[in-house]
Amino acid sequence: MKILVISPVVSQELLKDDKEYFQGLADPKTEVEFVGVGKGPTSIETFHDAVYAGPEILRLVRERHDAVDAIMVNCFADPGVDAAREITDKVVLGPAETSMSVALHLGARFSVVSVLPNTPYWVGWQARKLGIESRLASAIGIDVPVLDLEKGPEKTAAAIVEAATAAIERDGAEVIVLGCTGMVSVAQTVRERLSVPLVEPAATTFKMAELLVKLGLRHHRGGLYLSARYDKIKGY
Repeated sequence: MKILVISPVVSQELLKDDKEYFQGLADPKTEVEFVGVGKGPTSIETFHDAVYAGPEILRLVRERHDAVDAIMVNCFADPGVDAAREITDKVVLGPAETSMSVALHLGARFSVVSVLPNTPYWVGWQARKLGIESRLASAIGIDVPVLDLEKGPEKTAAAIVEAATAAIERDGAEVIVLGCTGMVSVAQTVRERLSVPLVEPAATTFKMAELLVKLGLRHHRGGLYLSARYDKIKGY
């Protein structure tokens, strides 16, 4: 099995660290191909960022999907995931859709802890899209930009734990989902300080991709997902 992991942000440092992380997660017979976009945002925190990441994500999917069994876009915004499913019949997953779906199996209600003040609005919109808004206890931003998450890991972990504790005690969350794949470096530290399950979205999505390939499952095309028409696209 071969899984393509696409980093939708321009960062050579992240590419190196993330590649090692995913290789450590992979089953012995799973090969990981990790690629980054050549142009686009350095982080994704807004819809504007996500749209600019889209063309490069779709280019990589179109160029490489025949050689892999599954594709993961490594960002909680799930940029380009729906569009990529119109390019290929291979499994295509994004961390938000996958990790929030997994959270449903672990408790009655879950909360998402992510970055910046727009978190409640963005995650609420994602939950409505998935039809699981009633299971979302809350969404909390720690007001730390993505590119600053690893600059002070203890500070980041403490902020996540504080927000998660509020979600558990105030909002009734039984599961916490990290709402940014850039939080991976502090995930274990946070997990050890919480009384409820913690879902780290990057690992969860990668392992779900392996599982779906093994089960022979993939998205349906012909209903929601039609086939991409390249003749309509000009200038790319």
